[in-house]
Amino acid sequence: MSEGPREIEAKFRVADRPELEARLAALGAVPGAREDEVNLLLDDDDASLRSRGCALRVRTVGGRGLLTYKGPASFDGGVKARLELESGVDAPESLLPLLDALGFRPRFRYDKRRTPWRFVDAARPLVVVDETPLGLFAEIEGEAAAVRTLAAELGVAEESFLRASYQGLWQAAREAEPDLPEDMVFPE
Repeated sequence: MSEGPREIEAKFRVADRPELEARLAALGAVPGAREDEVNLLLDDDDASLRSRGCALRVRTVGGRGLLTYKGPASFDGGVKARLELESGVDAPESLLPLLDALGFRPRFRYDKRRTPWRFVDAARPLVVVDETPLGLFAEIEGEAAAVRTLAAELGVAEESFLRASYQGLWQAAREAEPDLPEDMVFPE
């Protein structure tokens, strides 16, 4: 299954949020409302999705959910592309027992406080700024050439694009600091 909508993005660490947001505003982007996300990655007992480079995610924001399947990623330089199939879910809490009956259980949780930045020109990429328990990150989502162009306009070198997912970044952080919790969640 490789045909369908593609997610094309670049992720990078944000060292100076006010500077990044000032550059976005100067380029004409407008911030949206911050959304507090709870993301659950699900897999079977054999981790068959993860072993193939795929992901099944249930995201909850404000009581509404989004079910997402992500296919294996490919990279062109630092820009990642992958199949992404999504469907809105009115009652995400009722989705988890259904997925459990199919053999998919939550394996990793990661929380984010996401602020989207959009341009009036729909051809320009979407930029999201993610506050996470691991620090600040941003993603630029759009066509590969537009992602690279906007990154350059923001002063972000392609060499600083991250290939790892949030799960991969968290696992690396836990290897360096074993006292971190299993899931990437904000302290309560």
